[in-house]
Amino acid sequence: MCFQIDNIFACGHRGFAKYDYCVNFGKTCYGAGGNHQDRPVQEICRDCQMRKLDPNPNARLNDPYRQKAAASASNASTPNSSRR
Repeated sequence: MCFQIDNIFACGHRGFAKYDYCVNFGKTCYGAGGNHQDRPVQEICRDCQMRKLDPNPNARLNDPYRQKAAASASNASTPNSSRR
């Protein structure tokens, strides 16, 4: 039977580590089931490492283009919009 091995990081995130094929893969075995093997990792994941190094973590919240798009989307959903 094939196995998928996942890393469980110290931050709580789960990530793919590797896939072990069995000799019957593609013949009578069609891959790993839903039960993956978990391998604990004592480090935090790459995403969390990069978040700590982000020089401006609130940049996405203060993005004027994003705010304008959100405002126009909410205006388009109102019944009195001038959208044709």
